Amino acid sequence: MLCPRNWEIPATMTDDTEDGRLLLGLRGWPHPEWEGDYFPEDLPAEWQFAYYANEAGCLLLPAEDWLALSPDELTEWLEDCPSWFRFYLEWPNAESSPAAGERLEIFGGQVGAILDAGDRPVAAQGVPIWRIQDQRVWVDSQGRKRLVCLRTAGRGLRQLRGELDGLPASVQALVIDDPNPARLGELRTLCELLGIA
Repeated sequence: MLCPRNWEIPATMTDDTEDGRLLLGLRGWPHPEWEGDYFPEDLPAEWQFAYYANEAGCLLLPAEDWLALSPDELTEWLEDCPSWFRFYLEWPNAESSPAAGERLEIFGGQVGAILDAGDRPVAAQGVPIWRIQDQRVWVDSQGRKRLVCLRTAGRGLRQLRGELDGLPASVQALVIDDPNPARLGELRTLCELLGIA
């Protein structure tokens, strides 16, 4: 279902995810605690993803989240998100892999990468596969940092700026792993001031 939008696409977003700009997003979906804090009160539940996709550039989905979505829900999400939006999908364990392959096809070209913890077989032709380096960093086959999962809880803007200054240019996506999505706006502002998003 397409959401009637009166929101502006951020000027820093383009159709090209390889333009050197950092994609910003959150980890996981849905988060019940976002209801009162992030989404407008009068926003229908079926429009929530469209709202988020207009505010962010990516979404990191744990395997249990994206495998729980029906093919119809995934199709609606893809209709509701801009062409530059990317999904980063944590790969499931071996028992779920057949269903994962079918669901993966629905995402099409909007998959930024499959995130593999190294102990699971990955069958994803034509999709980048990034391996976990530590709990919060995913690297490509050359060992370059590509996705960083950042905890913002209890950290001030100066601390976050220091981390952003230290990110290598190879990082494509930065996702927040916190229950407070409002930090996404703060992070976007910092990245824009630093010229990286």
